[in-house]
Amino acid sequence: MPTSRGPLRPIGPGEVHLKRFDPAPALAGLVRHYWISQWDIPEGADHEQRILAYPACNLVVETGGTTPDPHGRLYGPVTGLSRKRLAGQGSGFGVLFQPAAGALLSDVPMLELADSSRPAAAIGFTAGPAIAGALETSPAAPPITEEDSDSEAPPSYLGVFEHWLASRLPDGVDDDGLLINRIADEVENDGGLLQVRVLASRFGLGERALQRLVHERLGLTPKWLIQRRRLQEAAHLLSQGAGPDLARLAYALGYADQAHFSRDFSAVTGMNPTQYLRQPGTAPTTR
Repeated sequence: MPTSRGPLRPIGPGEVHLKRFDPAPALAGLVRHYWISQWDIPEGADHEQRILAYPACNLVVETGGTTPDPHGRLYGPVTGLSRKRLAGQGSGFGVLFQPAAGALLSDVPMLELADSSRPAAAIGFTAGPAIAGALETSPAAPPITEEDSDSEAPPSYLGVFEHWLASRLPDGVDDDGLLINRIADEVENDGGLLQVRVLASRFGLGERALQRLVHERLGLTPKWLIQRRRLQEAAHLLSQGAGPDLARLAYALGYADQAHFSRDFSAVTGMNPTQYLRQPGTAPTTR
């Protein structure tokens, strides 16, 4: 399972534990991975999870905390910084879909779903309360590393979700969906890809055709895809101790200079790279 580079360092005390599981091979074109989180935040504390989200939708079922949602919601791609405040004890089950899935599941255009959400019932998903009940009776999860996160047998309710998804989308991924998955994967895995025209050329598309496809299937732009990958990589490297030579980091990420990198990073995260480096805490443990 590849390392998830969306989460930033959390702010505030408390423990948040995460497990991730791969989908069944037949659903790999629709689901990137599942995540199960459990948290225990001291009384009165304020704990914020921050995520540079991937260009895809999430389905989330939550129990406990201040805003439980046992029925679940479908969240569209978040163009800025996703923030989630946690309190007390709680747990969550989430599905990080592949880019192709959102437009196939959503009852509204992806442009409307981006930076928004819909009740899970709107896409025909009604198993949320059963999954929430299973979460509440699950034993506490120990801290887990990326290396062994796929070594444990998945919980049985993943099968319930996968049965629903296979029934909901019996034809799997359409041709445009396969293409948008490939485009997003290309951007994510090629750090040297910095220009929209180069991306379009690799897939035999004109720039307008690429813009239209990404807009319709994700509610985003190709330029956003490239910038998001660069910022995810920047946050990951900073969390791993890549500083303080920010000029070298900016160059490695393909920026013309440190000022441009700092401006982009600040615009999305609300802090410049130096401020991010100075934050206390360890690498994040959420989706």
